[in-house]
Amino acid sequence: MNKPYAIISIIAAFALAACSQPVDEGASESEVEETAMPVVSNCPEADETGSIEIAPGLTARVARNGYGRAAVVGDYADTNVWLWLYDETAEDKHGEFIWESGNKVFQFQLGAGQVIKGWDLGVPCMLEGETRELVVAGDLAYGRSGQGQIPPNATLIFTIELLKLTAPQ
Repeated sequence: MNKPYAIISIIAAFALAACSQPVDEGASESEVEETAMPVVSNCPEADETGSIEIAPGLTARVARNGYGRAAVVGDYADTNVWLWLYDETAEDKHGEFIWESGNKVFQFQLGAGQVIKGWDLGVPCMLEGETRELVVAGDLAYGRSGQGQIPPNATLIFTIELLKLTAPQ
């Protein structure tokens, strides 16, 4: 298998595995929907440093403003992606480089559990054309197990360029 395709396959498998959450069999359907993925209704504003607190353990910084409509749960998002380990001692906090989508668009559906929870929470409200840096704590990424080059409980930095949004049919 070609190395770039193998890496993409591995990252996609990790993302899918990390997002599978056990469901409480005694929970009602509405309780499961509420705990599975909250719907973003208000888009948080950046503070004086340009940082956006999205959820505990999840912050964002807009690197390039967008021009299109805002992403909502259910949309299909076409993205370019870069991933680093977070390193408090590095000048820009970008530690070891892990992966990039390269010249292949990475597409997923928001809120469908196809990616890590930090993405499902951090991409809504992005505008088409926007580039956003997400700092994702381990519990919203790959958790205690880690994945491949990603150690257990690792905080990650993703740079996500939102190329296009498609509403579900």
